[in-house]
Amino acid sequence: MLKEKLLSYIKEQTKQADFDHVDKSCTADEMSGIFTVKRNTVSHYLNKEVGKSLFKVNTRPVLFFDAKVFEERFFKPEKPVYASLEELFMEHTEAERKSREADDPLESMIGARGSLKKAIEQIKTSVFYPNTSLPVFLHGDTGAGKSYMARQIYEFSVCHGVLPEGAPFITLNCAQYANNVELLSSNLFGYVKGAFTGAYGTSKGLLEAADGGMLFLDEVHRLNNESQEKLFIFLDQGIFRRMGESEGWHKAKVRIVMATTEDLASNFLDTFLRRVPIVVEIPDLMERGYQERMQFIYRFFIQESRVLGRTFSVSGNVLDALAGHNFKGNVGELQNTIKYLCATTYAKNKEKEKIALRLGDLPDEIISEIAQNDGMKIKKSQEVLITPESRPETAAGADTEESIHYRELFEKLNSIYEEFQSQGYALDQFEKRCFHAVSDMLDRLIYQQSKESETMLMRYVIGSVHEAFRYVEYSCNVRFGGNVLHAAAAYFFYLNGHPAEYESGGKVSGQFLSFAEEHYRQETQLVKRMMDLLSAKMDLNVTEADLLPLVLYFKSLNVKSQDGRTKAIILAHGYATASSIANVANRLLEETIFEAVDMPIDKKMEDIVLWIKEYIELHDLSSGLLFLVDTGSLMDIYEELSDMLRVPVAIVNNISTQMAVNAGQMVKQKYRLEDILLRLKKYNQTEYQMIYPKIDKQKVILTCCLTGTGTAEQIRGLIDDSIPSDIDITVVSYDYDQLNNQSTADALLDGYDILGVIGTVNPKLSGIEFIPLEEVVSGEAERKMEKILSPVISHERIQEINDHLVRNFSVRQLIGSLTILDTDKIMNHIEDCLKQYEVTDGKALSNSTKINLFIHVGCLAERLIRRSPIEDYPDIDAFEAERTEEIAKIRSAFSGIENTYSVKIPLSEIGYIYDIINGI
Repeated sequence: MLKEKLLSYIKEQTKQADFDHVDKSCTADEMSGIFTVKRNTVSHYLNKEVGKSLFKVNTRPVLFFDAKVFEERFFKPEKPVYASLEELFMEHTEAERKSREADDPLESMIGARGSLKKAIEQIKTSVFYPNTSLPVFLHGDTGAGKSYMARQIYEFSVCHGVLPEGAPFITLNCAQYANNVELLSSNLFGYVKGAFTGAYGTSKGLLEAADGGMLFLDEVHRLNNESQEKLFIFLDQGIFRRMGESEGWHKAKVRIVMATTEDLASNFLDTFLRRVPIVVEIPDLMERGYQERMQFIYRFFIQESRVLGRTFSVSGNVLDALAGHNFKGNVGELQNTIKYLCATTYAKNKEKEKIALRLGDLPDEIISEIAQNDGMKIKKSQEVLITPESRPETAAGADTEESIHYRELFEKLNSIYEEFQSQGYALDQFEKRCFHAVSDMLDRLIYQQSKESETMLMRYVIGSVHEAFRYVEYSCNVRFGGNVLHAAAAYFFYLNGHPAEYESGGKVSGQFLSFAEEHYRQETQLVKRMMDLLSAKMDLNVTEADLLPLVLYFKSLNVKSQDGRTKAIILAHGYATASSIANVANRLLEETIFEAVDMPIDKKMEDIVLWIKEYIELHDLSSGLLFLVDTGSLMDIYEELSDMLRVPVAIVNNISTQMAVNAGQMVKQKYRLEDILLRLKKYNQTEYQMIYPKIDKQKVILTCCLTGTGTAEQIRGLIDDSIPSDIDITVVSYDYDQLNNQSTADALLDGYDILGVIGTVNPKLSGIEFIPLEEVVSGEAERKMEKILSPVISHERIQEINDHLVRNFSVRQLIGSLTILDTDKIMNHIEDCLKQYEVTDGKALSNSTKINLFIHVGCLAERLIRRSPIEDYPDIDAFEAERTEEIAKIRSAFSGIENTYSVKIPLSEIGYIYDIINGI
């Protein structure tokens, strides 16, 4: 009875199972709870049915499914037990692929899903065009495989009924008649008696012989203009004249494929080229990708093994040497090299059944190349055994578990992006799904490669990635967590061992790549900078698509610039003047503050501008950009950059090491760009110019705090986290006194498009909306946020930001973000202090005042514990003399904070509490 219930339950679950997100409903644990029996009892019954009515997947925990129901929904499972769901579905995918290839000669070609993918699509377009199909040009270097491709086109045409079985396939190598164009023309079109000397009768040409089939014209550039004209008439109308005829026409129905190694525009009439709409590029062997080259190598070794009747043991070094050598004759030369290699070693070892092939057996040219290159770049090919029974796809290696996960990742990312575009769900939901897919794949790679952790190659990869990470952290002011290094190392280790995956291309849509580059600019630039460092060391040549998982991974980690400081560049004439000053200044400052651009006389201005543009793309310039230069003539550089700069730029002349150190100290201490200029002018004999963007200024929201930039900076971080990354709005923090300074305020208004100010006190900037922090915390700021943001983003995006603000700006969340103290404890103490003050003063505090005090006093307590109180307060002596009673009330009310945390609140801090209470 129990058995029937279990089988019935599994049948129902299999009918409705979502195999993209399988839950635990088909596990023994789940069923033991549903039917109130022991788990091992359930397992006993179910395992007896595996291979009969059920099959199972050995995940953790094990999943059981009804085989018949699964077959009705998907396909027939061929095995009773699968290691994973991936294996279950990949088995079917692989079987379908092999079946497809057996019926499709083009799909069976090496590179059909890689370097030849586009070529095959073009060819199929040609073949299926009605009547005689479209003529095709195969263009590529000698030995690239044009003749083989032509034969496969014929086989494909027969296979799909476009040509009948037994249809003629005729080849004419036009190069054989290079010195006799008349003989070439007569062979192609035929001739009549007396057409030329020796024409004693009438003869049909190859066009007629190929009627009803296919004619392949190799080296077709050997046709002269007259023959090209005759051929394009045939391509146009299907008619031609034999050589020597002046009237009448012959007809034939022939599919034409032509091949050439030469430039088309230089060797063919325009009128002829217009008749051939499809030009198929056949790539050189070195452009085919490492994995495709290895497939050719295995195929040719197997061919020789069958011809010679011997087993060959081929070392990994031989395989890598052959795969890495640039054969001028392409695939043909590779095949001949392997034929020669096998023949010579066979001649020396006829009596042996198994013949070893080692580096010393290779031709001298290849050995010499290895010696000159100081060994080969790192690969991890293993020794292989090639027998007459070997099959190319088996020898070349079936899909690994990692490569399956890799392909599945891109399929999943494509699907997520298509749904995002078609269904229009929120960006954060789209990102969450992408991040989960990438993280899952990286976790699998880390697990799969943990056994490789002690190999020399893995240590090399980890070392290289670690070096690249440290450089990027150092130069771009970002920080990565510890596990990021291992995830990235696992990913690059995978790419190093599976080059075909990244060379095949076409994994994600161009729209997705453009979307990622636009929305994740900083992450894209970070990954590209890392790739610049790694590609040479690891022989990687990745596509944009292969960078996408790391871009998304970095985005999921919320990798951001750490400092938000003004960026600084030193430019000076001479071979090392700028570098020397920057190096000394950075050493004295114990941090990389300056980048250097040396300008020797022979260096072109456009090269310098290009470097600076790359720097601008990579770095956060929201606090402005400072150029220290040796001469005013470098103002030309700004003119070149003005179109892409949306932030204030300062250019200071007469650079010296002392000036650089002074400026660097101010950058390090987060001085504003305007303040840096004023101080440099004061202490140095120099001139400067402040340049503001003319159009398209950076849109900013300012945060403001009464007591300095510390709290304002923390508020800035919370607001910044509330704005989705694809919305181009920067949040910048200032203290109240800075914004109250008219020159600073004017500079900000000139340099930025200020949308609004959020803070604890209103700086009253002319024409700029102020939103009190307490309104943000209480949720009452929605209308004002709509007002300041509606000119730049839609209502839906504003609502998205408001939702994030509500989440990030609860009082508890805010205080927890601003301090290191126990949130509940400090809030309780502040609440007691506020109650005590209300009792002492005899008046109730407004909600907005309480919110401001919760935030301010929370930060105040931390400042005192850290022994870094605010020591300045305007007119502190007058305040002490005139506000004695109020000071006493505040001291009494807030003594609980002093007693709890063993601190003393100084008079300056009392002054700021007084200002908040009285709304100053």
